[in-house]
Amino acid sequence: MSNKVDFESPVKVGFSFEKTIRLNEEEISTFAKLSGDMNPLHHDKKIAKSSRFNGIIASGPQSSALFMGTIATNLAPGYIGLGMEIQGQFKAPIKPNMELQIRWVTTNVIPKAKLKGYIVTCEGGIYHKNEELFLGTGTCLILKE
Repeated sequence: MSNKVDFESPVKVGFSFEKTIRLNEEEISTFAKLSGDMNPLHHDKKIAKSSRFNGIIASGPQSSALFMGTIATNLAPGYIGLGMEIQGQFKAPIKPNMELQIRWVTTNVIPKAKLKGYIVTCEGGIYHKNEELFLGTGTCLILKE
C-alpha cells in the first residue's frame, strides 16, 4: 500500500519557529493553583524566598503547557495538528519576569496515508539568554481538515 497523502506537507525538515514570552508572579501563581499544583514554591513568596530558588518559580505543568502550546499553534497554521507525544526535561527553574524564548525545529516528516496526514517530529526548548531551562521533543499528526 502506498504511503501517499492527498496533500503536500505544509512542514519541511528544518522548519523552525520561536515565541518570546515573559511570566509575572501572578501568572505563575494563578496557573499553579488552577492546575492543582499547590507547591508553595509557585505561590508563597515567603517560603519560595527561603528556598534554593530564592523566589517564586513556574510549575512543571506550566512550562510543559507553554512548550506544547507553541508547537500546536505554530507548526502548521491553517492545518489541524494533533499532539501524539511530548517529552521534556526540566533543566533550570523559570522565574518571574525572565524573557523566555520557546524554540522548535522540525526534524522529521513522514507521510502516513492510513492516517491521512503527516507525522512530524520536532525538538526544541525554553531558553533564557541561551540558558537551557527546558528541553524536549514532540510528535504531531498534521491533517488537512
